[in-house]
Amino acid sequence: MYSSSSPQPSGYGGPYAPAPSAPPREPSYGDQLRHNLRQLSLHDAGARFQRTSSSGDIVAGPLLRFVDINAERRTYLGSILIVSSHRHPPDLEVTLRPASVASTPAITRQHHGIHASTFRLRGEPLDKFRQQYTFWRYRFELPLTHEPQIASYTSDAFRASQDVAAKAQDNGGGNCFFEFHLPAQHDSMRFMFYSCNGFSDIPQEVKDKFGQKEAPLWQDVLDRHQVMPFHVLLGGGDQLYQDRLLHEDFMKPWRDEKDPKKRVAMHLPSSMREGFEHFYFWNYVINFGFKDNPVVALAFATIPSVNMWDDHDIIDGYGSYPADMQNADCFQVLFANASRFYYLYQHHTTMERATEHGMIRGVAPSCHHIINNLGRDIVLLSLDARGERTKFDVCQPQSYDILFKQLYNRLEHANTVKHLLVLTGVPLIYPRLTLFEKAMESAAGFNLATLAGKTGVVHNIINGQLNQWNGDPELLDDMNDHWTAGNHEVERRRFIKRLQQLACDKSIRVSFLGGDVHCCGAGRLYSKDMKQREEGDPFLMVQIISSAIVNIPPPQALLTILNQNSSYVTFDGNVEEKMYNLFKRSPNGNTRQNKKLMGMRNYCAGYMDAQGKINFWIQAEKEVGKKGTMGYHIQVPRLIFGRDGLKHVQPSLPTRNAMGPPTSSSSAPNPAHLSHYTHQQQHQQHVQHGSRLSADHGYGSSTISVASTLSTDSLSASPPPPLPSRTAMAGPGGFVRPPPPPPRP
Repeated sequence: MYSSSSPQPSGYGGPYAPAPSAPPREPSYGDQLRHNLRQLSLHDAGARFQRTSSSGDIVAGPLLRFVDINAERRTYLGSILIVSSHRHPPDLEVTLRPASVASTPAITRQHHGIHASTFRLRGEPLDKFRQQYTFWRYRFELPLTHEPQIASYTSDAFRASQDVAAKAQDNGGGNCFFEFHLPAQHDSMRFMFYSCNGFSDIPQEVKDKFGQKEAPLWQDVLDRHQVMPFHVLLGGGDQLYQDRLLHEDFMKPWRDEKDPKKRVAMHLPSSMREGFEHFYFWNYVINFGFKDNPVVALAFATIPSVNMWDDHDIIDGYGSYPADMQNADCFQVLFANASRFYYLYQHHTTMERATEHGMIRGVAPSCHHIINNLGRDIVLLSLDARGERTKFDVCQPQSYDILFKQLYNRLEHANTVKHLLVLTGVPLIYPRLTLFEKAMESAAGFNLATLAGKTGVVHNIINGQLNQWNGDPELLDDMNDHWTAGNHEVERRRFIKRLQQLACDKSIRVSFLGGDVHCCGAGRLYSKDMKQREEGDPFLMVQIISSAIVNIPPPQALLTILNQNSSYVTFDGNVEEKMYNLFKRSPNGNTRQNKKLMGMRNYCAGYMDAQGKINFWIQAEKEVGKKGTMGYHIQVPRLIFGRDGLKHVQPSLPTRNAMGPPTSSSSAPNPAHLSHYTHQQQHQQHVQHGSRLSADHGYGSSTISVASTLSTDSLSASPPPPLPSRTAMAGPGGFVRPPPPPPRP
């Protein structure tokens, strides 16, 4: 099945009985959907996929997925997905070579040589769509070495597919191949974080203005990838948009029914059930395939992904609707199909086999979180905030217990880890939406413009657009999605407190990655008395907000109100949360009034430097619809705290004795005392690290390194109390509601 020196990769193979071919259908559903989704498609959607080989066609893929790094075996785990009409898995060959010899012409052309190892894999059938297209999964495990490597992979099926071959590299002998990069075994990965990779239901002329066909920000990503290769793409949610679903012909019975109660009670006919399946399959083909989205498809074929869904991967606002709507037959069928193809296309697995393929199951069968190592020093936690979401809960309490048990187990055996990145979809730290919530839930006719001192456009933000699923104002489900919404206030607090305890226990810096909001920014939790000593502050947690890489920004009036409502908030005792004044100038060089949130399309590039700091670069679009970005720099230090913090200290730094508290004798301190150090005592012995403004070049030309803070009052030697169970609470959710404020005198 494969040949190579040890360690060898794993691959799936074995007999697979082909299903009888489906009878011809004219016109195909693909033709119909391409016609109906003309505004969504990036190219002419009228033509059917042409068969270029008697053996089969590729309609989506190859798609790369990063699974994990096995530290004991020093191997890289991943998979490749191909969706095709082949009855048997196309052969696939991976060639691994050191990056230092990647430019050697003989190796580049021939795909093998004295420094290269070749692995041959066979695909495993995961699922089949309408007995016509099979999802082929190729699992691989590649050895890591002391230097970076480049993996090239090829298949005869690539050459036979005209659209795939057009974007693949050619070795000069008719062999089409793609490449991706592996880090050295002691290095951390360079990553790119993005969200909102598609357009909402907006006019085509607006999509054209923002360069729908050209995908300018993805072109920018690929250009940077050529210079400083990314090892992994972190998809923060909305990897595609399903918003056109309501306009499909099969949804006509739902659209025609105006009575909300009858809609909820509607039992779907077979035509609607089949329509959901067809829509979700072909919408992924259009968004992920080389035929209609070649720039994005090339990124997915050359940079392995770790993805987590958000609402638009399902349908706008899913999980934040009332319970009767979520339990309606229409939503149940919709979610079943969205889940099926989400797991197949984005994770190369099925819901039933997700744990087998590297995911962590929550409470509900549809909920799977991800924890993996991004190299030696970084762990990524991708929180599934949709799989078991309700209007009142983001995740169930037991899901957090499962996650933290897994985190502690992993960190127990990984003493080199310095940073934990927590990907949550919707940002954990963001300006409060209390003003909007009250406006939306108040009596009809409330005019936010009066409060905001604005005219026209702000009123339209609140009252102008109704959600087509349940008739509520469009902004309401967006606000219910936010961690800072009243429904999720307690859950958010408990989640952060457990992460604070983890940071203290393991001396690991926790940072947040969030998208969803169609703007960029950065915020942080910090201790007020540690602003100039952030390296010793376990409560310093920086929030990176990067959204959207494709979708359009929100109205400027909305961002202005959020900016005005973004003063500091006391989180707990000495710990505050606040947004950074990051954007002093726009990408075009103009000065800005709103320095906290910027409504420009963007993505975030990140890497860890030699000092153990993670450098985040928010790359914002310079000119709408044109390739080219400006970088905004946020630097996050490692954490040196308590006994576990000593593992991050280099031998050249102060010794254990020098770092201890003053003693009355010259003897070394008792190691037991180390667990009682405060971060203030530790940091008085270390180099202070404050705010700075620099001119580093990195990924962009505008650099702002930020400082932060922390609190001893909130630090506890014991973990926070367990989360309440659903049966033990009185309110309608998994978390106890905060008590109402006392009446005003």
